[in-house]
This record gives sequence, structure tokens and C-alpha cells, in this order.
Amino acid sequence: MNAQVQSHVQSAATLCVQGISLTIPCYQRPYVWPGDAVEELLEQIIQASEPDADGQPVQAHYFIGTVLSSVVPSSANPAASTTYELIDGQQRMTTLMILALAFCALKTGSPLRSLVVLGNVPRLTFNIRDEVQARLSTWAGLAEEKPLDKEDAANPYLVHLSAARKVACDRLKRLRATGGEQALERVGDYLFNQVTWVNNVMPAGMDLNKLFATLNTSGVQLEQTDILKARLMSRIKHHRTTYEGIWQACEDMGNYFERNLRDVFAGVSWNMVGINDLLSHSFDLFSLDRPAAGHALGRSIDQISSMRIQGEQVGETENKDEARYQSIVSFGLLLMHAYRIYRHAQGAKDIGFRVNDGNLNACFSSFVETASAAQAKAFMECLWSVRFQFDRWVVKWVRLGEDDERTLRLSSLSPRKRIISEWRTHLETSDLSQLQSVRYLTGERSAQYWLTPFLGKLIETPGMGEQQVLKLLESIDNQLSLTEMTQKEASYQLLSSGTAESLPIKDKIAYLKEHHGTSFEHYWFQKLEYILWRERRSFGWLHSARLQSYRITSKNSVEHVHPQNEEFGSTLSDHLLHGFGNLVLLSPGENSSYSNLAVIKKQAAFRAKPKYDSLKLAHMFHVLGNGDDWGRTQIDNHVDEMLALIEAHYRR
Repeated sequence: MNAQVQSHVQSAATLCVQGISLTIPCYQRPYVWPGDAVEELLEQIIQASEPDADGQPVQAHYFIGTVLSSVVPSSANPAASTTYELIDGQQRMTTLMILALAFCALKTGSPLRSLVVLGNVPRLTFNIRDEVQARLSTWAGLAEEKPLDKEDAANPYLVHLSAARKVACDRLKRLRATGGEQALERVGDYLFNQVTWVNNVMPAGMDLNKLFATLNTSGVQLEQTDILKARLMSRIKHHRTTYEGIWQACEDMGNYFERNLRDVFAGVSWNMVGINDLLSHSFDLFSLDRPAAGHALGRSIDQISSMRIQGEQVGETENKDEARYQSIVSFGLLLMHAYRIYRHAQGAKDIGFRVNDGNLNACFSSFVETASAAQAKAFMECLWSVRFQFDRWVVKWVRLGEDDERTLRLSSLSPRKRIISEWRTHLETSDLSQLQSVRYLTGERSAQYWLTPFLGKLIETPGMGEQQVLKLLESIDNQLSLTEMTQKEASYQLLSSGTAESLPIKDKIAYLKEHHGTSFEHYWFQKLEYILWRERRSFGWLHSARLQSYRITSKNSVEHVHPQNEEFGSTLSDHLLHGFGNLVLLSPGENSSYSNLAVIKKQAAFRAKPKYDSLKLAHMFHVLGNGDDWGRTQIDNHVDEMLALIEAHYRR
């Protein structure tokens, strides 16, 4: 291939200044980002835009990755000077447009309108997807809006787009409620100018369908973690192969640590290894005198373009095979938590960077340049302990069977007497797994700050049982939810003192008595779900059969039980309508099943479901009973009981 790949750093401002339009080719799959992933990206952008002491954004730029494209004729948009067809990266670029559309929905005349519209058509177009194009045109104000009918609601090319826009709008409303119009403008300006990506433009004449198929089945390219590994290993001269083995066993987050160890340290007599032997690294048990088998290197663009479509070479069964286990954090993020724990053990201050695996090498830069061999080894040994406790006590996404839904589960190492079994036992839903779900789903998804004090304390006191571990996590969770410090500052302080500067719970109770509507923090709905689950045995109104399949899951839509536009015209005062007692957190799919139905109809639909959507909603319909009046008395009864439960939990 003689022509060169052209790479350009771009932003929304770049697209507008240069008159660039984007098009999604027909061979691309539908937009599939779930609402929580959209909210997580928006949350990271909001945090990156926050001003530092000098009034500048804490991150000069927020990088959303790399896209592959090719230049195509601009026939779809005569106003465009250049049109790029997106070969890879359509999910991210579509999400960027959805975020811009959410800003436009909240703020008439937003500068981001220039991103979503070029000429008199959407800047982003979808080949042969008329229904998607119509929806984007409507959201951009280029066509009259029509309500979604049942067919549209089930359309795979629309369902995730609609859910993503709603999630983004709800988060921006909460931003405006807490920071005012100034905060909304700050984030919008940052999104327009500072959110960047690299556009790799493929040479003309390449078989783009083949390249796209190959990209979705080919090997792993060089990661930040690979770069960090090389820099760390350069500090180690003696026993280097053993430390490379430790790294390799830790970096595979798609399996359990002890299984990785079996693959890497193949010569170990595993019939003599018990749980206590894995708490920390032992040279007597785990050492290598030759390099462990490594991972295949990534492929260059030249190699990718010349490859045959791998789907032609791989059997249908193998193509459909998916990993049974998936970590809740990346290896890069685990490395940053391990580094914080290591620094704390050395009496050092916290890292100066936001905990985000995009900052991985910047975070370690000073350490890898100055670390002695002993310090590099000590960090690697700390990483071993962190990874072991992570797999022992932190939930993983697990798919037990081929058709099973992924769920967050803890597992047991299943020791036979003193010896570790080769297989794990996946545990049923427990208080510990439910509370971790709350923290994972409502915290800063790119950081998971709770992991630093949680894993650090587990390493300090490795002999704790499940109830002690639960008590530890409840303490961490309670303090992180009440602190006035940043989550980063509080999580590091909890490593030392076990306490963080916290507001009294009565202040949060007062907040929950106000009427914030969709601007309420999602955390308090999920925390209440955990408290109701924890105290489930004391409630006669919960049914055990429906509880068996209940799990705290990702939900990002605060919905009114008494609708804002009720089908029969029934109304409530704003204080009741938008208060905590009339609100519930649901997924977009659960919400659509209720819509604007009268409360009594929602109750009937809720009771007909085989499992609970929400324990809070179960209590609301318990209070409603067999009547049809969901008014002040019922709402006050519900909210008083719920707030009493929250307060009691924090005072235990």
C-alpha cells in the first residue's frame, strides 16, 4: 500500500470551521451505547471542564479516542467541504452528536447547534437509515417533532438513540440545577472546543468493508499499560522474568487471578497452594527463570489492510463465543488504585492526577523515571496483593450460561481443606454484592474511588470474613456519600484514618425533603434500594419469590409515579409531583412500560411483572394498596418511612 494514512486531531470546533460532515455507512451496526455509558462519558467531560485555581479547565483537552474514516463525495450534504465516512468510531461520534443535541434541547441558541446542523441538514448522516435521519432532524429542530409510536419505540436503530438523549438531558438538567446556566455554558464550550479525537483517514482504494470486518476481529493494539510495563521493567535487572510473570497474571482482567497464575507459573505444585499463599507474592512458590508466554503484538494498518476477513476463517460457534467474566474496571484503572495504595504505604501524598486510565502514564511518569529496582519490585508486589483482594472481594460481570444475562456477582475460591480448587463458586446475590453495585453504578465510573480504601484496608487486614468486609464497605460508602471533600481526596484519607470530613445525615435528609424532580442525585435512589434490600426480612410487604431475582442494576431515568401529564388530567402540586416521594429511578425500558398511565394502571402493570423493577416502587404501591388515590397522604407516608430508613442506616 503506497498511500499514507493521514492523521488529524479534530474537535467539534474543527468540524464547524472546516465544513466537515460525517456519514455512517450501511454496513455499520445500530447505535448500541447504553444510557449509563453515555452518562459516564458526559460525567467525565463535566469533571474535565471544571476550573482549577487559575480558572482554567483541570484537563486542557479530553481525548475520546481514535476513529478511522475515508473521504467520500459530499452528495449527502452540499454544504460540506469534506465528508468523512466513519469506518470505526461511529458509536463515539454519534454519542458526541447526541450530547450536543441534549445541550440544544436545554438551551435555545446553544453554539453547539452549529455542530449538529450543517447547512439545513444534520452534520451526521446515516446511509439508508431514513428513520434515524428523521429523528436526528427532529431533534435538531429541522422537522416537526412527532411522538414515538410503538413501532418506533422497538426500532433497534432508534431505541438506544432516544434513551441516550434522555439520559444526557437529565444529567444536564441536574448540572443546571446545581451550577446554574454558567455551568451549562462552561461544559458546552468545553465540549465544543476541548473534546478531541484523532481521525485516521484511510488511503483511497482500500476495501473498506474488509477493513471494517478485520478491525472487529483482529488483535489488540499497543495499550498504555504496555508502555508502562516496559518502563517499569527497565528498572528491574534481577528476577525480571518473575516480575514480568506477575504483571502478566495481573493484567488479564477477563479471568480470575489464581487461574492466570496457573497459566503463567505453570511449574507450581498447586496441590500445595492455599488461600494464604496468595495474599502476597512468594519467591519460594512463584518464580520464573525464563520469560512467560506473552500476548501477540498488534498489527499495523498495512497488515490489517492485507488480511483476509477473519470471519471466513473462524467457525460460527467460535465467533459467537463471549467471555464469561468481565472486570468492572480496566487493568489501567486497577494499576492506578494499586499505585495509590503503594504510595500510602510509603507515606507519600496522593497522586496529582485524576484517577482515570487515560492518565496512566502521566501518573506514573515521575516514579518510573526515578524508582530504584527495589521500589519497582515493591510496587509489583503491591499490585499482586491488590489483584488478589480485588478478585476475592469485588464483583465481576458474570455470564453463567451462553444465554444468561450478565450479572454482577461475587465468587468463592472454593478451598478444599487448605488447597485452592481450580474452580470458583459463583455466589447468590448478597448484601455485599448489592452495595458494590450501588457504588459501581452511581459513582464516578471512570475512577471507582471507593476501591482505593476498600482494597487498601483488605490488604492491611487480610483475615476478615464477609460480614466484616461488608461493615468496612458500608463505612466507606456512608462517608463518601456525605463528605464535603472531593471523592478523590476522601478516598485517600480513608486509607489512613478511616474517616473523612462528612456532613451530618440530617443535611441529606433535608435535601431529600425538597422537590428537585429529575435533578435528584441518582445515588440516593440506589442507596435506598440497598437499604430496603438489606432490611428485606423485616418487611411483610415484600414477596420472597420476586426478591430472588432482584438485583440492583443500572438505572438512569428519574421518573414520576404520578405522571406530569397524567392520561386523565389528574394533577399534583409541584412540591408533591417533583418530590422524592413521587419519584423512582428506572431504566429507560422500564419507564417506557409505564409511560403516562394513571398510577392505578402502573400498579397493575408492576404487580404483573415476575420480578421487582424497584423496591422503592414496591413500597409506593404497597402504600397505595387497593385504592386509587395517590395524593398527599400516601406520598407523605411513603417518603417518611423511606427517609427514616435512610437516617437509621447512617446512625447504626
